[in-house]
Amino acid sequence: MKKLKDRIKKARAQLSIKTYKKPRIFVILTMIFINLVILVIAAFIALIIDDSFSNIIDAFANGSLKWMLTPNAILALENPQTLFLGVLVLITGLVLFSGTIIALTTNAIKDYFEKKQSGSGKIHLEHHIVILNWNNKVPELVADLLYVQSKSVTLMILADVEKAYAEKQILNAVKAVKKETSSLSNLNVLVKRGDPLVLSDLTDISIQAADAILIMNKDVRDVATKELTYSDLNVIKVILSLGSLAFEYNPTIVAEVKMHSTKEKVETLSQVVESLTAHHIIPICFDRRLGQIMAQTIIEKHTEDVYLSLFSFEGSEVYAVKDCSFEDYLKSYSHGIPLAQEDDVLYVLAPNNKLKSTQSNHAHEPLKLNFKGLKERSTQDVTIIGDNNKQKFILEAFQSYENLHKSSFHATHVSSDDLEATIEKIKASNTLSTVLLLSDETASPATLDANVINTLIHLQNALKGLDSH
Repeated sequence: MKKLKDRIKKARAQLSIKTYKKPRIFVILTMIFINLVILVIAAFIALIIDDSFSNIIDAFANGSLKWMLTPNAILALENPQTLFLGVLVLITGLVLFSGTIIALTTNAIKDYFEKKQSGSGKIHLEHHIVILNWNNKVPELVADLLYVQSKSVTLMILADVEKAYAEKQILNAVKAVKKETSSLSNLNVLVKRGDPLVLSDLTDISIQAADAILIMNKDVRDVATKELTYSDLNVIKVILSLGSLAFEYNPTIVAEVKMHSTKEKVETLSQVVESLTAHHIIPICFDRRLGQIMAQTIIEKHTEDVYLSLFSFEGSEVYAVKDCSFEDYLKSYSHGIPLAQEDDVLYVLAPNNKLKSTQSNHAHEPLKLNFKGLKERSTQDVTIIGDNNKQKFILEAFQSYENLHKSSFHATHVSSDDLEATIEKIKASNTLSTVLLLSDETASPATLDANVINTLIHLQNALKGLDSH
């Protein structure tokens, strides 16, 4: 008896496992089994009440099974009892089997639409751009791709972000650059919620067939080690996971890092890790560049116009010209200005991609340019209030400027807790004061600029009437 109970428990456990793993198949098989039992019972009853059936097989094949599969067959029955039995078999089949199949089919269609709506499932793509991870820079990057008019661009975003939220942020970024949503027809943007560290999620977006991969930083400032944040650690892990994939088109891999030391680590990994040496990996410290730009803009406000022109995609842009030197370009090309050269590629400033290659005989004698004297704002004091990842790079840029020009330019960083003492110091100063407020990057997106707004209002009231900005 004990052995029987153990076998029943074991069978029940196996049944539960099968049910949990493949519930739809289990339901279908169960309903088929129940219908077969009903058909066999109906065949026995038909054999008893109707003498036209010679045996149980005849009653099953030409009786109960036929009544269920071909409902019109019951119209030929003359025996009232057999007719009643046939109607019962038909109704039972419609309710148990056909009803179940319809319900399962409806549920499968519903699941299909839900998966497509949420971005789940396998997506077959080729020659597309992949963005891994999400931060507040992603919508701006997507909006910039609208300026690619020479071809259709497909962009696949894989990140731990809600599809509806990401699409809304991207549309807001598109409107911010004064582009109509109809211009998205040349840009296909797909969002899938997943983890770039999970191989199955990567293969679901056909990453092996991508033309370019951009790994964004998750903007998590918690420190994993002395010189490595968790967000940079995540970027390194994603890079290592990409090393195990076999890419079809040798895509360029661009990785955003927070710390400049992480950039050096990524460059070292790309050279010494065997699985990465075949890939073209470019680590970029966006915060370092942004910190330098912010410092330069504070020192000379017209620098902002230069950067906005370069970053706005309005007017001339930087294009690449292969197998051409500075001298050859200046001599033979008429619509571009050479800026820098790396290996066999010359980067030029030109109105568009077509005009960069326009050649004509336009030899001119060198012109002498008259320059105005450089006026340096050497007495400026800058006070940085708040703390984020750009703060270190801003201070480094200010320090480089002060060392370069041997000026009395000073930049200091204070925490928000020292705000009152900072205000009194600014009031007592006789030099031009500039206050730079930094947002708290650790705050939620809804409260990202709360500390800046609060501090700005307080400063406006406290420094009212003073020559400060």
